[in-house]
Amino acid sequence: MNTATKIKLILLTPIFILLSHYLVVFIHEYAHAFSAWILGYKHNPFDLNYGGTSWGNLLLLSNIDQKVNNNLIYSLGHPGHVALIAFAGPAIVIALFFLSSWLIQNIKNYSLLLYFLLFINLWCLGGTYAYVPVRTFTPHGEMVDVLDIQQALNISPWWIYFFIGYLVIYMMWQFFTKTLISIYLNVGITSVMSRASLMITCVLILFGYCGLAGFVNQGEISHFISATSVLAIPGIIIALWPTRKWVKQQLKEYASNSVPHRISAGTPMN
Repeated sequence: MNTATKIKLILLTPIFILLSHYLVVFIHEYAHAFSAWILGYKHNPFDLNYGGTSWGNLLLLSNIDQKVNNNLIYSLGHPGHVALIAFAGPAIVIALFFLSSWLIQNIKNYSLLLYFLLFINLWCLGGTYAYVPVRTFTPHGEMVDVLDIQQALNISPWWIYFFIGYLVIYMMWQFFTKTLISIYLNVGITSVMSRASLMITCVLILFGYCGLAGFVNQGEISHFISATSVLAIPGIIIALWPTRKWVKQQLKEYASNSVPHRISAGTPMN
């Protein structure tokens, strides 16, 4: 990777992080809204609570929600619909995670697209992690999807923690041992410090920013999980450091098994 390309990636990184976060959040919220619309509980599926124009909301979309009246649905005697609407958001994000993972593994020629897909993939993982395990045991709160599912179906949070928790572990394994390795090679990120910088950025977003969700009025168990997530960051960075033996082995295996130009999506970035 030449200097001009390296500078381009550095400048694009915060833009891609912001735009990919917007994309994933809006897909998540519209999945809720469209589900409610299909079931007859919203007149307009594009009618969201967009959260206002504060800097916090404009940058982080911290106040946006699907604007679905769960109390109305309960009063009509359809708790299963509450669960279905709540499940639609996480479900489409998980599906998008696996779709973007597949695209990253199979698109070889268009480096900027791959780099943008990386952050879409990361936010899908982070959004799922922010629910399971971070907020799985939240005792109260509005617009917490896992809580809505638990209450609507009258099930223990342990069922969600157990079944979805294993899925989240698999998604993390997929991201750090497959997706990120693929990005190192196919985007042309070759130096140790460039790889380390990207890896650290991903770890801070996932275990730092997304892991903090349990601190926002979510109860003691969620607080503990969030604190553990943040405290684990140094050890995770050490385990994922690009010079570690397992990373080198993954790079070697991926390079030897990769079939170039499986999908041509544009011109290689020089």
